[in-house]
Amino acid sequence: MSRRFSVIGTSSPEVNAMGLAVLSTMACAIGLMTILLGQIVAQRPALQGVMVVHLSQRGELRLWNQPIHPQELPLVLERLRLRHQTQPAAPVVRLVPEGEVPWGVVHQMLDRLRPMEARDSWILQLQLP
Repeated sequence: MSRRFSVIGTSSPEVNAMGLAVLSTMACAIGLMTILLGQIVAQRPALQGVMVVHLSQRGELRLWNQPIHPQELPLVLERLRLRHQTQPAAPVVRLVPEGEVPWGVVHQMLDRLRPMEARDSWILQLQLP
């Protein structure tokens, strides 16, 4: 006598296939939720008026995954200021240097950003990696 294992307790192959289809769909939904939750958490600062700019070892800037030329930075900051003009709190620019960035490069970028901060009334923050 051989016994068959089934998902629901019957030996019908159609029922077993349906059970596996439901389990596969649930596994895909959980995987998709995990990916989307990570994206939502990553985008939360932007929804709160915080623009996170990453600084590389060579002094290059990135906003999300897009490189920003230093000449374009005032235009990006102007758009941030205009977008958050109706909000009572000033917009925040958070500079995040990569782990191996020399402090000289960080200070050069801070010196470049501070005059724009005073002129355009936004808050500059430095976040250590």
